[in-house]
Amino acid sequence: MKTIRTAVAAAALVAALAGCGSPVAGTPAPQPAPPATPVRTTPPPSPAADRQAVETVFRDYYRALQDRDFAKACSYNAPETTSRLLADLHTRGVDAGTCEEGMTAVYAIPENAKIVEQVAKNATIDSVRVTGDEAVIKWTSKVNGKTGPGTTHLRRVDGRWMLSGGGTGPSPGSGT
Repeated sequence: MKTIRTAVAAAALVAALAGCGSPVAGTPAPQPAPPATPVRTTPPPSPAADRQAVETVFRDYYRALQDRDFAKACSYNAPETTSRLLADLHTRGVDAGTCEEGMTAVYAIPENAKIVEQVAKNATIDSVRVTGDEAVIKWTSKVNGKTGPGTTHLRRVDGRWMLSGGGTGPSPGSGT
């Protein structure tokens, strides 16, 4: 019986010493614990890169609208922006099932196309504020002879900056 007690006491002593970091002859070296959180393999985007990406989305979106490339323009919309566009059109009696159909309906009104063309040609970005996965662009544009401010909200969706609605400005159906 003493041998069992002695073996248990020795095992407890070995475990205690190993836990304290004092190696005991004949005991395996302690292995490092796996990291608690996964190690990030790609560096986070830099603020300058985010700002550039946000500005590029803004300009490319208006360029696509100006070219009437509605598939491309719609590719810049976050899902909620397209949903909001279609719901707004529905309340106005326009039955559009896709973003592209919605943009086509919006552009059926000549004044809307004129406004977008003016914004696309002369919008000046005044500021870009990026906070995590959300961004706000403040911009100014001259439309129909009047200069006025606009605001565009974006959010990062699966690593891409997309228009997320909630902004103001003279842009039909764009979420800006």
